[in-house]
Amino acid sequence: MLRSIDRFLFGPDDTQWDFIRIGAALTVLLSILLAGWSGNYERLYGHEGILPRTRAIDAVYWPAFLFLMKSDPAWIWQIYWATCIAALFLAIGLWTRITAAVTFFLYVATIQRNLLSFNGECGILGFTLVALAFAPAPQRWSVDHLLRKKPLPATTEIWPARFMQINVCMVYLFTTIGKLVGAWDIGSGDIWYQITLCDWFRFPDAEWLRTPLVCFLVVHGSLLLEGSFAFLIWTRLRLPLLLLLTGLHVVITILFCNALFFFNLAAVAALCSFLRSRDIKRLQALFRKRRHAAASAIEPDPTAADKRPA
Repeated sequence: MLRSIDRFLFGPDDTQWDFIRIGAALTVLLSILLAGWSGNYERLYGHEGILPRTRAIDAVYWPAFLFLMKSDPAWIWQIYWATCIAALFLAIGLWTRITAAVTFFLYVATIQRNLLSFNGECGILGFTLVALAFAPAPQRWSVDHLLRKKPLPATTEIWPARFMQINVCMVYLFTTIGKLVGAWDIGSGDIWYQITLCDWFRFPDAEWLRTPLVCFLVVHGSLLLEGSFAFLIWTRLRLPLLLLLTGLHVVITILFCNALFFFNLAAVAALCSFLRSRDIKRLQALFRKRRHAAASAIEPDPTAADKRPA
């Protein structure tokens, strides 16, 4: 049993860290850029914003106190551009571990400065960025890989990925429990009907999405998928379950407005912690096989005429 636990936590790592790193970095970078472009950055984190500096000094803690170290209004924009640069470097994989730690610190400081800006992706990005700070580097799709091909550490271990995986399982498990004790009643699809009437829903005129059968399938299908994830992801159903849950987040992004985009992007990046290198090779081989079969069905066999009897 001890050998199995050791192999589970400290075995060789074949996680697709590139997808996790790029997804997490883009979630931070795009959300920060959008906040700055829209003017919400200064409203949320400025010295004269929703939570003024004079009140925030007694209300926030470290690392959010970074925003309050200087009274100069330009100070928050220096933090802004430092966060953007750190997230950009993380996305391209330059000094991966250092930029992951810096991005984590600056992003957590930004969120803690004003908890009104808190959203679901903040919690997911927290443990994702911590795991990236300890993940094996350089990763294949990174500037670090072009400069230094030897991995750091020399013997990679899977425990950073396990840290992420366990946190992801806890997120879906407790989310399902929260839905079951809340308004997501088993046997009823009323909650989905109500959701489709909110302002965030992109297709208010699509009445077929509110039929009793669709409401029942959506509510119970999502509960079954999310509730079983923490248990079935460790079985042979790992890859199809992973693809189904990733597809669910993509569908949510399509059906609902941009307010949910960053949460679903962060969730997909975290789900990539369950994706292994051999999974990508298997999917590539499957696509090549299907493409070859489709090409063979369209193009006639040039040797068929030689095979016909005289």
